[in-house]
Amino acid sequence: MVRSQLRKAFQVWSAASALTFEEVQGQSADILVSFLKGQHGDGYPFDGEGAVLAHAFFPGEGIGGDAHFDSDERWLSSQPEDEDEGVNLFAVAAHEIGHSLGLSHSSTPGSLMFPYYQVMGEYFTLPKDDADGIRHLYGYKDPDSQPTMPPINPTTTSQTTSTKRGKYFTSRQTTPKPHKTTKIPPVLQPQVPDMCNTSIDAISVIRREAFIFKGRHFWRMDVNRTVKAGYPVPIERFWHTLPVDIEKVDAVYERPIDTKIVFLTGKKFWLFSANQLEPGYPRPLTDLGLPDDLERIDAAMVWGHNGKTYFFSGKEYWKFDENEGRVELDYPRSINSWRGVPPNIDAAFQWTDGNTYFFKGTKFWKFIDIKMRIQSKGPSDIGGFWFKCPSKSMEIPQAETTMNSPAAKPSVPNTSAILKMSQLCWLILVTFLMYCRKQQDVQE
Repeated sequence: MVRSQLRKAFQVWSAASALTFEEVQGQSADILVSFLKGQHGDGYPFDGEGAVLAHAFFPGEGIGGDAHFDSDERWLSSQPEDEDEGVNLFAVAAHEIGHSLGLSHSSTPGSLMFPYYQVMGEYFTLPKDDADGIRHLYGYKDPDSQPTMPPINPTTTSQTTSTKRGKYFTSRQTTPKPHKTTKIPPVLQPQVPDMCNTSIDAISVIRREAFIFKGRHFWRMDVNRTVKAGYPVPIERFWHTLPVDIEKVDAVYERPIDTKIVFLTGKKFWLFSANQLEPGYPRPLTDLGLPDDLERIDAAMVWGHNGKTYFFSGKEYWKFDENEGRVELDYPRSINSWRGVPPNIDAAFQWTDGNTYFFKGTKFWKFIDIKMRIQSKGPSDIGGFWFKCPSKSMEIPQAETTMNSPAAKPSVPNTSAILKMSQLCWLILVTFLMYCRKQQDVQE
């Protein structure tokens, strides 16, 4: 039953686009389908029968593209007459596969990607909203029938505001996977930054990937510091509800309490669920407990050392309590507490290696959390390390350890330095003896 229903769900998408699917065994598949329960290792536990039925991850490395179904549900091969009888696996699987392919929730009632479980007939065909979305990413089944595509934007352009009660879906990613063969008509675009000779405006790990922002573009980078093909792309391609007149993002981070994404620019901030703007935003920085005269945030990050959120601006920083929604008492404090970190930084974040990094200009500093100071070797080049530019230094910042290399050549003693050290020791000894004699004279 399961295989036939999943096969049918994949066919819904292949019938409307240039996609084809093949069932394979093992872990090498682009989309791994699993039936799991409760806590299952991805940070998004299931809740038992009812409510959340399944979730899926957008295309990407590792868990990207995978779909998880709650094994506590009563999965059926047909549409039940009563909701309490169980859940139609085909209906849920077709929806989740849409996420695995890169589609967000739609605000169009009746569409397959509408975020609530709905009835689907035996001979279901993809509604226009969903068909347009999948063709936008992967093209038409018949290339001759494919029209000239408009500039790429996410499929949906409005926030779902339905308050319908019942079973619902959740998705766990942020951006559709761009398709290399999509044709885009000539349009005026902001100047594309040169990754080998650039500063950055903001950086954050979002869904296990680094998102690096510069001007009106951003890059996506995997855990091996490999930039995804086709990047950088305009920010508006994915976060299309940000104002079009925004020239740059000041700071961005993923909230630890709910994985929603916070953008900060000027005196305002925006909250997104994946790439959908939450109702009531943007809001002023003062709603975070920040001072009214603060013009902007230079950087924001969730510090792995204590799990707290930190905002930096100029020579000061604030610690923010995500649960309370306010900055903590006794802030701001001087950035000097972060020994060696320069004022007026451009960006900061904690990378997947567990280390904290600060950025300013074309340089960055590795911060040693346990010692509360930067690594003593000094700043490194952004382009050389993060973007692996061959003309730049490729040196990886190392932890401050002292060890001998097995291949190192025996060092030749510096006799001049040894002689100077001996003289210094004798001088210290004579001084100490004179001090002791003076103390003895005082006591007498």
